[in-house]
Amino acid sequence: MRKILVTATAATIAAATLLVPGNASAQEAGALATCDPDKHVRISVQKRGNFIDGLGGFFNCDQATTGYTIKLQEKRFIGWYDHVVRSGVWRTNHYAVTTYTCEGTKSKTWRALINSGIGTKAWVKTSKSITVPCG
Repeated sequence: MRKILVTATAATIAAATLLVPGNASAQEAGALATCDPDKHVRISVQKRGNFIDGLGGFFNCDQATTGYTIKLQEKRFIGWYDHVVRSGVWRTNHYAVTTYTCEGTKSKTWRALINSGIGTKAWVKTSKSITVPCG
């Protein structure tokens, strides 16, 4: 009987640790549970040599994983053109990355876009744009 009680206690502690990582206070735990895209999603674009990287992810959320789509977008005369669309499942506190090889010498404007959902709420978030020469 004692072995079952110890196992149940360990499972309860492990579950509590998964729900509230680190030393989160009760107030922080409430904020973690909402996982607000405006507060908990990071999205950025950067130039790295001949490459353009789009990076995005959830940070400080209690959800272990969520589905996502991330893409790089190039500014065109009319709107944005999608490059390197990637979809999958990411874990909280990790970046999802997509990379495009930027060719030529002309300056181009880029941004990263990520979309996902939390529960039944779908959302889209874009990074600030950067204008950089390719090559």
